[in-house]
Amino acid sequence: MDFILSTDWGLFFVFTIGIVGILGLADFLLKKLNVHPHTTRRLVHILVGCLVCVAPFIFDSQYPVLLVALIFTIMNFIAIKMNLLKGIHETDRISYGTVYFPISFFILVCWFWHKDPAILQTAMLIMAFGDPVASWVGESRKKPLLFTILTEKKSLQGTIAMFLVSFVVAVISMKIFRGIFSDPISWITALTFGFFAAIFSAGAETISHKGTDNLMVPIGAGIILDALYNGVPEFQLHLMLWMGITVAIAYIAYKAKALSLSGAMGAWLLGTVVFGLGGTEWMIPVIVFFICSTLLTKLGKKHKKKLETVFEKTGKRDIFQVFANGGVAMIATMCWHFLSTTWPNLEILWYLIFLGSIAAATADTWGTEIGAFSTHKPVSILTWKYVPQGTSGGLTIIGTTGAFLGSFLIALAGKISLQYFTEIQMSWTAVWVISGVGLIGALVDSFLGATIQAQYQCPSCKKITEKTHHCENVNIPLVRGNRMITNDIVNLSNTVAGGLLGGLAYLILF
Repeated sequence: MDFILSTDWGLFFVFTIGIVGILGLADFLLKKLNVHPHTTRRLVHILVGCLVCVAPFIFDSQYPVLLVALIFTIMNFIAIKMNLLKGIHETDRISYGTVYFPISFFILVCWFWHKDPAILQTAMLIMAFGDPVASWVGESRKKPLLFTILTEKKSLQGTIAMFLVSFVVAVISMKIFRGIFSDPISWITALTFGFFAAIFSAGAETISHKGTDNLMVPIGAGIILDALYNGVPEFQLHLMLWMGITVAIAYIAYKAKALSLSGAMGAWLLGTVVFGLGGTEWMIPVIVFFICSTLLTKLGKKHKKKLETVFEKTGKRDIFQVFANGGVAMIATMCWHFLSTTWPNLEILWYLIFLGSIAAATADTWGTEIGAFSTHKPVSILTWKYVPQGTSGGLTIIGTTGAFLGSFLIALAGKISLQYFTEIQMSWTAVWVISGVGLIGALVDSFLGATIQAQYQCPSCKKITEKTHHCENVNIPLVRGNRMITNDIVNLSNTVAGGLLGGLAYLILF
């Protein structure tokens, strides 16, 4: 036994058996003692969360730990599909939280095992305790104050509980583990940084969907804790300041009806990362995109009224639209911030990926908004024949010109802000290339819209639409495309294409 426990792979065996034992205990409590499945699920959440946090103390290498995470990711996914392990999967809603939990652990181990294990442990403990307590508090109230951001109802009491638990865990855990693995920290530092990590964790939990909080909360907490604890004082102040400012920006956009409630929450999370982790040169292109696109939408609202029955989404942007347009930019910003010390020569690569994705989002938005003013029928990107206005994949001269101008504006904003705030020169050739990248991204959007995006036909008026409901008919027949390919998926493809082409531009230009 001593030999087994003295080796990492022997510990891997014991560690795996320990987790299996916890899962078995949950099934025993459910089937033999009739313990409520919500209770058994919370118990597993806490016990497994605490167990995995012991890993940095007992394993020398991260590879056995990564294998454990991979095994339980696959095992839990199979269990959900085969209706097994009811002690953790017997719930009144579909949830893949038990799959996301080991995935988040896998990511955090890769990220922090050598860099800062205290953050790995703290992020997992926030999820281990925060989510069970929040759900228990919400369900135990007789008249909880409910709100819905995505599809799942949340309670104000549960969200407050999530914040408080996250705060306590972030403070105590970092205070203890930082003292073990590196230099001790002061209580003031632990309290201050813990507060902002808890705010971000609670915000991420409110927009969770089908268990995604088990991924978003620990990863989000890890991002904020890493940025704060491993950043210089000027950057720490910058991040905390922008976490507050983006709350105000999101609230103003929500009150102006530019964003829905979910869109405001998504904008706050995205803005915290892009504005907080990036510098001013990262903020300006995003601000230009949002302000100009919102003004265009408001300007042509009455003119585009006739298209509201065709387009899947019009008016206020929701969280899916926010991340479809800005998700790639957010990832590029994170890569720039966290990887620039490892690969300092690739800083401009992340910026061009960022700029290409924003240019593509702007081109698509401007092309749609300006194209709606065309007095001529659009032509199909596939057949070049005239199609009705509002048809997916339809192109007009004015709309395509508007798309290029929007892309050029973002490229120009990037050049000016990069030169002014970092003294990095971005050539005019790069500006024109990024302008073209944005236009190509918009054309990719149009092509996908004309080929695989879901299109439905109303049985009453016979109109082709992106909506699943029309003329008071629900779940109208699909006539083209795939139901899974929604407008948000097409928009995401647009920004991914823009980001990839922006990265290709780096290889060509630099």
